[in-house]
Amino acid sequence: ILEFTRQGIPVERLVAFLDNLMDNPSKRAVDELYGFLESSGLPITDDGHFLAYKAVTKDYMDKHSRSISNAVGEVISMPRNQVSDNKEDTCSHGLHFAAHEYASGFGRGDDRMMVMKINPRDVVSIPSDYNNQKGRCCEYTVHAEVCSCLRVDSQRRRPTGVQLCEG
Repeated sequence: ILEFTRQGIPVERLVAFLDNLMDNPSKRAVDELYGFLESSGLPITDDGHFLAYKAVTKDYMDKHSRSISNAVGEVISMPRNQVSDNKEDTCSHGLHFAAHEYASGFGRGDDRMMVMKINPRDVVSIPSDYNNQKGRCCEYTVHAEVCSCLRVDSQRRRPTGVQLCEG
């Protein structure tokens, strides 16, 4: 933050992110989130949240239980103590989010790719496998739907731009 300030780069997003992150009761989750955001290159929003991805069915239902609507605007939550905080439990209980690279591997046929807005205080764990590409949280807001990937960084297989659906 100090270096950004010296360079004249706005820091309000980072300050808001840090404020939200300090509300996370888990030191492990706080420490793990930095690695996830660094490796996935996901953006931080003006209010200090971050954006991540999730593949869902064509009717916007979650792919695991097919019982949770992930339509734009939905706020999905569950009790924090029901989310696995063990990063060694690579596939376990919780609300999942991912980097685009990881989430796109779950999309099939006419499935949809959604953008999730997540408060850093709600992150519970970043599983140790998959190179910091996925995580679990106790709450997220479905922020938008991705209509297409505009450009992909060929070395990192990460989108450098996505087109969000209107409406």
